[in-house]
Amino acid sequence: MLFETYLHEGWEFIETKHDTPGSTLGYSNPEWLEAVVPGHVHLDLMQHGIIPHPHERMNEYGVQWVDETDWSYRTTFYWEPKEESPVRKLVFEGLDTVCKISLNGKEIASHDNMFVALEVDVTSLLVEGDNELRIDFNSAIRVGLERQAEFFKQEGLPEYVERFEERSFVRKIQCMYGWDWGPRLVSCGVWRPIRLVEFASRVTHLSATQEWHEDGSVTLTAHGETEGPAAIHYWLEIDDVTYESAEGIFRIEEPELWWPIGAGEQPLFELSAGVPEGENDNVYLDIKTIKVGFRNIKLLREKDEMGESFEFEVNGRKIYAKGFNWIPDYSFPSAITRERYEERLYQALDLGSNMLRIWGGGMYEMDEFYEICDELGIMVWQDFPQACAYYPDTQEWQDKIRPEAEFNVKRLRHHASLALWCGNNENLQMWQQKWNWKGGQHPPRFYGENLYDKLFPEVVSALNPETSYIHTSPCGDSEPDANGGKIGDSHYWDAWHGRGDWKYYLDSEARFSSEYGFASSCSLALWEETISDEDWDYQSPAVRWHDKTRKGYSTFVSYVELHYPKSQSLEDWTYYSQLNQRDALRMGVEHFRRSAFCRGSLIWQLNDIWPVQSWAVIDSSGRYKASAHELRRLYSETLFSVERVKETVKVHFVDDRNEDAIDELPPFYVDYRLINLLTGEVVRSGELEFESEPGQRGIAGEIDLTGCSVPETILWLEGNFAAPTWHLLSEPKEARLANPQTIVGSNNISRDEVGDGIYFAVRIDHPVVDLMLSVDGDTGVFEDNFVTITEPGVYYFRASGPIAYFEARSLAGVHGTQMTRSPLE
Repeated sequence: MLFETYLHEGWEFIETKHDTPGSTLGYSNPEWLEAVVPGHVHLDLMQHGIIPHPHERMNEYGVQWVDETDWSYRTTFYWEPKEESPVRKLVFEGLDTVCKISLNGKEIASHDNMFVALEVDVTSLLVEGDNELRIDFNSAIRVGLERQAEFFKQEGLPEYVERFEERSFVRKIQCMYGWDWGPRLVSCGVWRPIRLVEFASRVTHLSATQEWHEDGSVTLTAHGETEGPAAIHYWLEIDDVTYESAEGIFRIEEPELWWPIGAGEQPLFELSAGVPEGENDNVYLDIKTIKVGFRNIKLLREKDEMGESFEFEVNGRKIYAKGFNWIPDYSFPSAITRERYEERLYQALDLGSNMLRIWGGGMYEMDEFYEICDELGIMVWQDFPQACAYYPDTQEWQDKIRPEAEFNVKRLRHHASLALWCGNNENLQMWQQKWNWKGGQHPPRFYGENLYDKLFPEVVSALNPETSYIHTSPCGDSEPDANGGKIGDSHYWDAWHGRGDWKYYLDSEARFSSEYGFASSCSLALWEETISDEDWDYQSPAVRWHDKTRKGYSTFVSYVELHYPKSQSLEDWTYYSQLNQRDALRMGVEHFRRSAFCRGSLIWQLNDIWPVQSWAVIDSSGRYKASAHELRRLYSETLFSVERVKETVKVHFVDDRNEDAIDELPPFYVDYRLINLLTGEVVRSGELEFESEPGQRGIAGEIDLTGCSVPETILWLEGNFAAPTWHLLSEPKEARLANPQTIVGSNNISRDEVGDGIYFAVRIDHPVVDLMLSVDGDTGVFEDNFVTITEPGVYYFRASGPIAYFEARSLAGVHGTQMTRSPLE
């Protein structure tokens, strides 16, 4: 039999070395302290009150000494031998990062890669009774600097080389060293469980690959690895029928297909491998089970009149990719749970995603992430974890990195959601454009190229041949500009890092926009959880500390003031910057989706790693920003969008419906109304009729704005094809709006008026633009928010619970509010 003992209790930790030049000890008289649950050392230090939370105020700066320090962890566990399980191994699922492991005072292993599990045979080293396990972590900063200096000397490079930092020499999450949205909290620790495994025979690995045939059938090949004398046996369960195979090869003639969300269902089937006990095939010493989905995902790159396409095809059908870039969801990944993954991925689904790109400055996520994506129908683009830097790629370093690539390709290849492997994030573009931080020189060659053009494609081809690979993102013409548009995917940052306004999204010729975004403040409720009363100003040092965009804060503010009034408070800044981000993403998504050539929109970014002003549409507390509410419409399968040219508005439609789910194609229409913002009077109206089929983009018609009072008019579009939308004829800061009136709210709602769930009703008596509801400043209480209403009436908002009181704000200002127990009429 196989026995597993999780070693997660009785741990202690201690500071063991702190000798970085110019540094000082963070605290004196260190002693062994209890580690409640071993994780990243910052979390353990917070438990004892030795450091404050690094995410709060400007505490990040004051805890940098932690990363310059060596740390040790130890625990004692009781063990006694089991005759039926003669082999004993310690399994370390994740150690971050450079460390040595000792058992009972004897060094048994060293480790140097956060992304790879470690197994150590301790059969002859365990003693009956108490055993002490100790892990000594070295400072990743110090080790990286030492390796950097040695490598530069070996390669004949100067002491400083642009974009070739110490992080490139340690195989761990790169953004833990700081990014333009994240803090520098390098940390170390036991970030995944440790197990003592005892067995006679066991299954050490199970994954699968698929080979598709012209007749639509598929061969599923199970890849199992074992340890011990027992043979391996495989079985696959499909619709309550069990198919068995000694070789692990299954031919499915008419597979039930897995589809990304919106294109079909997501059936998953259990594939198992076991090692039987002796000749009894019904009793197993060990079993592993995974879930597989039958799908054929290809990246199409075909020459055309514009350049070269970049488009995903699933089961023979071309799919428009809609989604986001994903970064690690917390500064210390040891604290990320399956429940946290589920919350964030269900939010991605709620916003219309069918794809997430796991960005190269992060990590290969934990198994639970991909399992949930399989279940939800969210395709995964997986970068290998290299980003925005040069990387050592000599044969010695290729030999170090190859096991990491092989381990993770084997670990992830069976997932139905896995759509693409990518060699790195922006490294080729960085080399071509010679990005500079400090004015230093770049190396004479593209360090890292041997990984992206040789090592990684070799590994993917050998271990996961059915999944496409690209060597970098963006991956346009290799010379002179990988990010030139028209070919490959594009990171369109001209609107933010270049000319500095979101109107420039209209200039993009991207075939697939895999990165673009606009920054905004986090939620007001998160500010309340992060800063103190003395910091409560949008220009305060603490608020500015939580802006890592590197634009210069005045530049960031000026981008918002192009369109919205000047902020007078943190409340203003939070509201206006989020609306500006919403407008930016509306412009970008609508442009990319109505394009005849662009076949994907992946916004930078879905989530945040800490409380920060960033490009995320969901802040680190899980609260939606204004843009997230709009993205439900922008990423729906059908879409109206507006293109304004002087006195004319073109009304575009986008049709990404699943053709297999459509019985008939009715005639479509869109009603338009030009409405006076001060009075609510309809000054002009009409109807546009059009026809559409799945996959089509087109223009429903044009609207003449001649004679309209620009500051006083809003255009409202509504029809039987897509969700309503609207457009202010003036800049928001120039709009003439009615004075904010009192809004009455009620929890007394008839079930006939709403669907399932909890709803809150408000009565609106006049046009209101971007109505934001909150409770104690928390907009997250309302699942529907930041809405524009042009007609008087009662409107219903989904809420997390009954509302006792509420606040309301719109573009016109702060509204008075009243509660009533009576139903609203």
